[in-house]
Formats: sequence, C-alpha cells, structure tokens
Amino acid sequence: MILKSKSFYAVLTLVIGIGLISAGLVPTLGSEEGLVESQETAITRAAEKVGPAVARVEVTKGVSAGIPFNLFEDPFFKYFFGEPPKREEREVESLGSGFVINWQGKKFVLTNEHVVSGAKEIRLVFKEEMTYQARVAGADEMTDVAVLEITGDKDTENLPAVSLGDPTNTPIGSWVVAIGNPEGFENTVTAGVLSARNRSIPKPNNGGSYQNLLQTDAAINPGNSGGPLVNMQGKVIGMNTAIIRRNRQGIPITGLNFAVSIDTVERVLSDLVSKGEVTRAWLGVGFQNVTREMGEKFGLEDGYGVLISEVDVGSPADRGGLKPGDIIIKVNDNKITSATEFQQEIMYRDVGEEVDLTFIRNQERETITVKLEKRDNGQIEVSEEKSSITDDDFGFSLAENTSKLRQEYELSVNTGLVITDLQSFARARGLREGDVLLQAGKNSKNLYTLQSVRDWEKITSGLSRGDTLLVRVVRGDSYLWMTLTR
Repeated sequence: MILKSKSFYAVLTLVIGIGLISAGLVPTLGSEEGLVESQETAITRAAEKVGPAVARVEVTKGVSAGIPFNLFEDPFFKYFFGEPPKREEREVESLGSGFVINWQGKKFVLTNEHVVSGAKEIRLVFKEEMTYQARVAGADEMTDVAVLEITGDKDTENLPAVSLGDPTNTPIGSWVVAIGNPEGFENTVTAGVLSARNRSIPKPNNGGSYQNLLQTDAAINPGNSGGPLVNMQGKVIGMNTAIIRRNRQGIPITGLNFAVSIDTVERVLSDLVSKGEVTRAWLGVGFQNVTREMGEKFGLEDGYGVLISEVDVGSPADRGGLKPGDIIIKVNDNKITSATEFQQEIMYRDVGEEVDLTFIRNQERETITVKLEKRDNGQIEVSEEKSSITDDDFGFSLAENTSKLRQEYELSVNTGLVITDLQSFARARGLREGDVLLQAGKNSKNLYTLQSVRDWEKITSGLSRGDTLLVRVVRGDSYLWMTLTR
C-alpha cells in the first residue's frame, strides 16, 4: 500500500511537471531554448542591477601647445635668442566610465587612473543626465585605479551603488557583462565570458606591466575604461582597463579585453581614500618564476617558488641575509607558486611589518625574518676591464663591461660579461645582444661571478657537448636566470 502511494505521487509530480513545461512556465531540462532564455534573463538582470550606478566620466585636461620638447630651455638657445616665449596651454576633453561604491558609509566613484590623470575638471553623468562634479581623492598608477569624491551640494543619498563580488569564485567560462560609455554611447552593455584570471600585460608606455587582470571577450572599446565587469549575480568583479587590438606582427585580433580584478581594487582602496596614494612595502629583491629545468639545477623538489635574481644593497632582504639564487617557497605560512603571487604577498603588507621567508639555498631549507620598509635605491660601483671572447659552442661573443659598452647598450650594471654578438640558435633560446652575464655555474651550489673572460673560460673548460649552465642575466633593469646548453 505504501509502495502504491509513493508511485501515485511520483506519477502525479511527473504529470504536473510536464504540464508546466508544456505551458512554457518551466524551461525544458537540457533544451537549447531554455538555456538561452536563462542566459538572457541573467544578463538582463545583471545589467539592470548595475547600470544605474555607472557614470560617464567627462574629464577636462590641460595640455601645452607648441613644440613638444625643451628646445627653448637649452642654454645655447637662450644665449643667442634670449628668454623663450611662453608656451600656451589648451584644454582637451576625454571620456571614460566609472561606477559608484558605498565605502564606509560614503559614496565614491571608481575609475581608471589613466582616465583622470592630469584632470583639471571632472564631471560624472548618470542616467537621465544627472550630473555631479568630482575630484580625484586618490590614484594609483601601478594598478590603474582611481577613487573620485563627489563634490558640491548635490545630494548623493539616493545615488545607487554596486555590490562587489569575488572574482575567484566566478568560474572561467561564466557569462559576464561589461557596462560603460564607449565613444560616449552611455550605458552600453556587452556580454561575453570570463576567459581567464591572473593575466599580465605590458603597459602602453612600456612602464612595467598590469598584473592580476581578468580576461574577457565581452566587447570593450575606448570610453569603457573604468567601467564595471559584472557577473551573473549582478556583482562587480572587475574594472575594465585595457584592450589588445593587434598582435606583435600587426595583425588585427579581437576578443582580448582585460579588467583590473576587483580584489586588487579592494587592496588599495583604503589607502587611496585615506591618504590619496598607496604605500607599499618593499623587500628589495628582483625575482622570477622557476622553470622545471631551473628547479632541477637548484634542487627544488616540489616545483614551486620564486627565484631571487637580485638583492638590492642595504635593502631589508640584504640585511636579512637573502642572496641571488635563493628560492622563496613561503611568506609566513602562505605557499608561493608564482612571481605575481610573491609580489602581491609583499607589496600589500604594511611598511614595518615583519614576515618570515622560507627559502631553498644550496638545496637546503632555511627561514629568516625580515622587516619590510619603503624603497631606498642603492647602486654598486665596480671597476671595469677590457677584453672579449667568442664562444661558438654557446653561440655568442662576450665582452667585459666597459663604459663604452654601457653607453652603447644602455646597461644598468658596471660588471659582468656583455653579449655583443649572437648566432641564430642562441637568439632562438631567448638571448639578446646587450644581455649581461653576471654569474654562471653547473648548479646553484657552484655559481661563480663573471668579471673577466678568463672566468668564463674556467667555468666552461670542463663542459661536454649537451651540458648545461645556470646563468644569472641582466637585461635592461631586470634580472633573470636562464639555462644555457653547450
């Protein structure tokens, strides 16, 4: 009797379900039509929820007219022609996007630093042409984040604000919505998917790179900068900031758009609101990711960590005892798996904070405690020598570092061996003319400083064909480790 009753209710439930589906009240499980309807509903709701809090950021900037370099300031020019004419300043208008947040009970607008850099006047225009004046409360060029404070007597109490989400809990492939004002077309909504997290791309001015970016194929165009990237729960997970339209060969590409992850924004927000700038902790090291081959050379078993390529003299790292070739595997109890992760573990801590660094040296684990500080640059002066050598086995010519070579290649160091010529197979391995070899050895326990070509000859004299060397290289202002095969 009980079995009969359960069967009856099961059949009744199935019949009711089929009736609802037939009536169009419930989307059919697995049906393409139902899936599309569900996506469209989520996208619509996300846009409706966040759209009213998105502003068109109108910026007036002053730029100097006339010759764009300091010819008139040259003493030679002044001697013959007298004091230079005054350069006139003209105003230009630019557009971006922003969105309102509620931070500690007060309304602010978030946007990109590059949108408001050099601003003389800022206007925020919302739906239905609600307009507010604003000023930059704080800006950070490194993360490309700016906080705008609304000024004037206009009431902001009823101004809608967005909710911030968690990018790490938004699965790759999830639908996302970008909202902004491309080319001034206000509150434009585009949809795509979250393509990837933790992307790094070079900055347009070659001044480093943007890190911890979200990648999406949702259409982003000029004017979208500073606008929100929204998940299907209607929460902001990123701030649209960059697009790539051509590859290195100049071929047009689409669908490569990037947003500052909102967790990066949250890390700098308190400093920007309270101090107008971000105070970052400094350890004083250069570092890089560890390749599998390098890990074997350094005796790294677990395959994670970051390799120290440079230690600034007089820095907290130097005083704490870190050395080039150490591999950091933990900061306090946090495992380090990438260079980006290590950078963020350090720079977002408080100045003066003490951290425990666990590292591998000579294939043994050690731990030291270091007190983080503000940056204070130092330089090392080393005497110069003269000599050169060509090593056909490795495919390059080396010259000892001289003032002439430093000027020719714009070198940042005064020591080491400079690569002055490359064969094609060495170039294919990633070497470049102007690279400086500082150290070399068969492994991290047997590293030798390179000051003369004799040093190179001694190190390579016992190598056989196919043997590899671990080398420490300076390229521009960056230090890196490489493996070279004979």
